[in-house]
Amino acid sequence: MSELSIFVDFNNRDFDGFLRLNLTGTLEDLGREHLVLEEGMPFTGSDGDLTAKIIVVAPGIEGIWRGRIVDGPWEEGA
Repeated sequence: MSELSIFVDFNNRDFDGFLRLNLTGTLEDLGREHLVLEEGMPFTGSDGDLTAKIIVVAPGIEGIWRGRIVDGPWEEGA
């Protein structure tokens, strides 16, 4: 089984610094894999140049699913 990889924009962050997972490319990749975001779900995010291991975080005040980088560029709070 191959590892899940979806599009993310490493510059598309919310007020708390989490990646927003609401971009067209992200949603298309999830739809292609027939996946629905769930809190704690791991995946590899990529913008075509950079990649990172990401864990899905529940929506914040904007109501948008978010991702926390756990290994990769701009790693957060280790």
